Amino acid sequence: MAAAVPAPAATGGAMATEPAKTAVIQEIACVARCTSLDAVGPGALLRLRGTEMKSTSKVVFLGARGATDDVVAVALRARVKSVDVLVPEQAVTGPLMAVNGDGGQSLASRAAVSVQRPGAGGAPLEVRIVGKRVFVGATRQARVDLLARQAVAVAVALVRLSDGAVVQSWPLGLLAPGVVKTVTWDGTIAGISQPIGRYEFRVYNQPAGAQAAQTPAPLATGSFDLVDHKFPIRGKHEYGTGMAAFGAGRGGHSHQGQDVFAACGTQLVAARGGVVKLNQVQARAGNYIVIDGAGTDVDYAYMHLAERSPVKKGATVMTGEPIGLVGDTGAARGCHLHFEMWGKPGWFTGGTPFDPLPFLNAWDAYS
Repeated sequence: MAAAVPAPAATGGAMATEPAKTAVIQEIACVARCTSLDAVGPGALLRLRGTEMKSTSKVVFLGARGATDDVVAVALRARVKSVDVLVPEQAVTGPLMAVNGDGGQSLASRAAVSVQRPGAGGAPLEVRIVGKRVFVGATRQARVDLLARQAVAVAVALVRLSDGAVVQSWPLGLLAPGVVKTVTWDGTIAGISQPIGRYEFRVYNQPAGAQAAQTPAPLATGSFDLVDHKFPIRGKHEYGTGMAAFGAGRGGHSHQGQDVFAACGTQLVAARGGVVKLNQVQARAGNYIVIDGAGTDVDYAYMHLAERSPVKKGATVMTGEPIGLVGDTGAARGCHLHFEMWGKPGWFTGGTPFDPLPFLNAWDAYS
């Protein structure tokens, strides 16, 4: 149950102001005076990330169900996408809620904050690897979090397990106790996509790099799979056959894509991030969008969208970013995605389409 927050007093003025939008809490992380990567104690500095955070004035630690253990804390350094707050002495484990200056309350955070009173002991360095599957060019990246309980110098190496090559390293130097240090990787080196496969973060208490392989043992390791595409339909679906397959005869021309049937309104995402080349409406294709895949020679076309895609021509989208909804616009028979892949130099600019079904099947298997 949300804490009762007093409504602002009426000013009696003649001019009304638009109420501030309520925040949406998407992520909670401890950034300083942290006792653990999975729990916090009183006095720890938390950072809440999300949307509409700028007007947040208070943060409520909701605790268990009911208002008896709710604790209100003053928000610190409110920004558009984040706000900081100190964990109060009386706070207990539970979700958080942001409150703006007008008394507007966010929904309770999906994630609960585990509050524990600090105890003695614990390893001098705690490491957490986040992400078991990472999509090239996606918003969510491979990540390693490090928390030192005493001053320690470390470095992180990223190793490609297929050949043991160290593809990138981060010499972090001396870590300050109680401060979470984070390293992320988006699947590229100098803007170039790396080969898909299995990779591993390795944390050392000495400089990492070319000599990493000679180090007897890392302090911690964590592996993940790097993949380059995400299946575009985020819901139940069925592949079309016969006239719905690539290459089927269609009254003087062949079918240039693969139809995948799903309920109208099912979310569509970019199979591969890149630059939006076209966002248009056409009699047969209906609402459609074409994306030039970043780091590839392929254009990806998505047709029969329920509405015009919200992403604009010239915009850069990330792998897995929402681009629209399954529909039946244009000459569609039933709700489905007509999906095309074109080789260089691109979609109707000299390139040629090829059968996307084997690729869709592969992405479907892990997405």
